[in-house]
Amino acid sequence: MRKYNLILSILFMTGLLIGASSCEDFVERYPRASMAAELAMADIEGIEATLSGTYNRLQAGEYNHREMNLVGELLSDQMEIAQTNAGRLVAHPTNQEGAGFGIWGRAYNDINRLNSILYYIDDVEGEQSRIERAKGEAHAMRGHIYFDLLKIYARPYLHQAPLVQGQPLGVIVKTLPFLGVDETTFAERGTIEEGYQLVLDDFTTALGYLEGNDRQYPFYFTELSVKALLARLHLFMGNWQDAIDYAEDVIAEAPNGLVDADDRDSYLTVFADAPGAESIFELAFTSADRPGMNTSVAGMASYFPEVGQGYGDVILRQDLVQLLDEYGEMGHPAAKMYYVREKGGQMCPFQDKYSSYRGEANWDDIKMIRMPEMYFIAAEAYAELGLLDDAKEKLQILRNHRGMGDVEIDAGTKEDFIELLMTDKRVEYFSEMSHRWFDLRRRGMDIPKGIPDVDSGADDGPISFEDYRVVERIPVTGEVEANENVIQNPGY
Repeated sequence: MRKYNLILSILFMTGLLIGASSCEDFVERYPRASMAAELAMADIEGIEATLSGTYNRLQAGEYNHREMNLVGELLSDQMEIAQTNAGRLVAHPTNQEGAGFGIWGRAYNDINRLNSILYYIDDVEGEQSRIERAKGEAHAMRGHIYFDLLKIYARPYLHQAPLVQGQPLGVIVKTLPFLGVDETTFAERGTIEEGYQLVLDDFTTALGYLEGNDRQYPFYFTELSVKALLARLHLFMGNWQDAIDYAEDVIAEAPNGLVDADDRDSYLTVFADAPGAESIFELAFTSADRPGMNTSVAGMASYFPEVGQGYGDVILRQDLVQLLDEYGEMGHPAAKMYYVREKGGQMCPFQDKYSSYRGEANWDDIKMIRMPEMYFIAAEAYAELGLLDDAKEKLQILRNHRGMGDVEIDAGTKEDFIELLMTDKRVEYFSEMSHRWFDLRRRGMDIPKGIPDVDSGADDGPISFEDYRVVERIPVTGEVEANENVIQNPGY
C-alpha cells in the first residue's frame, strides 16, 4: 500500500511543482520532481542507494566541510578573517546579525530523505540484516542532523529561557516524509524538550538495530559511533552519569585508542590518514566528490599560492596562537598544526589540520567524532558529579598521550577544573566541528571576543550569553515568509 502511495505522491508532487510555483519557497528545502528517481525504494538495494546518497550530502561544504568546521570558530574566539580576503564570511568574526550557520534548508532536505527511508523500509524486500542496518543508520543520521539543528537554531537544553521575549522554541520536528501539501506541511516549531527527545529516541533506536555492526568503520554510523553521539547528547542535556557510561563504553570498545602524539608526525596521523588514527566517525571523500575551494576547510583556511591551493581567508586569532604556543612548550603537538605565512602584507597563522594531505586540493576526510572527545566528556561529567579525582584521571590520560605527562593538573575546585578542561579542549579541537562555539553555548558562557563595538557593554568584554545573536536566525526566505506558523527567534 505504501508503494502505491509513493507513486501517487510522486505524481502529485510532479503536477504540483509544474502548476503551483507559489509554493516554490516552501518546497525548496525538500526533494522535488526528482523524488521518482531518488525514492524508488521497492527493495533494499534502492533503500541503500538512497541512504548512500544522503551520506554523500553530509559531505557538502555548506554543511559538514566548511560550514561546521569554520563558522563556529569565527563566531567564537578561535578564528578571524585575514585583512586581504575574497569577501566570504567577513561578517562572522564580528558576529553581525544574520552571519552564522546556513544549514537549515539542506538539513531538512536530508531529513525528508531519511523520513522517506524509514516510512517505506518495512515494505521492502531483502535480507533482514541489511534492512535492520539501514534502519539503524537512517535513525542515527536523522538524530545527528536534528541535533545539529537544535544546537544552532535553539537555546541550549540546559538554558532554555527565552532570549528577549517569546518562547524557548526548538526546531520543526517532522518524522514523516513530505508527501504533498496538507495540514501538516506548514508545521510549527516544537519545543526544545521535544526536539531533544526525538534525537534521544533516534539514537537509542539506532543502537538497537546496529548492535554488533561495524560496517566499514569509521565511515558509516555504527554501534560505536552512536554510543559516542549518545555520550555527547547526554552531556548537552546534563545527564552526567549517562554521558559517562556511554563515553566509557566507547573508550573500552573502540578498535583504535588515543595516539601517542608527542610530535607532529604522530599527531598528523589523526588528520592526514584516511581513516584518521583516532576517528570514531569520519566522512570519506574521493577525488571526484571533494568540495571546491569556496566550500572546503583547506580552500578557505589554508594558503599555498605557489601551487594554487587555498584562499587563506580564515586565520587563527592571535590569542589562540599564543595559547597554542603555551601548550606547545608543555609538549602538546597541536602547537605544530598551524603555520605562519605572509599574505597581503600581514603575517597570517593558518590551520594545518586540513591541508590537502592526500595530494589533491581540498581532498581531506572530515573527522566528525574523534576519541579525545570521549575523554573530555567523561572528565567533565565526573567533575559535574563532584568526582574530581576521576575527572582528573581521565584528563591526565589524554594529556599523557599528548606529551604533557609532566604537567600537573592544578585545579582545586570543580569550576577550576572545568575551566582547565575547556582550555585543553580549545587547543585540541581548533578548526574542528565548531566544538568551541557549542561548548560555550551549552555551558551558558559569554563569548570572549575582545573586539571594540562588537562585545556587549564593553569595548574589550565578551558577547553576553543572553545576546540574541547567540541563537541563529531562522531563514526568512524559504521558511518564515513561506510558513506563517514559524516563529522567528527573538531579537531578529
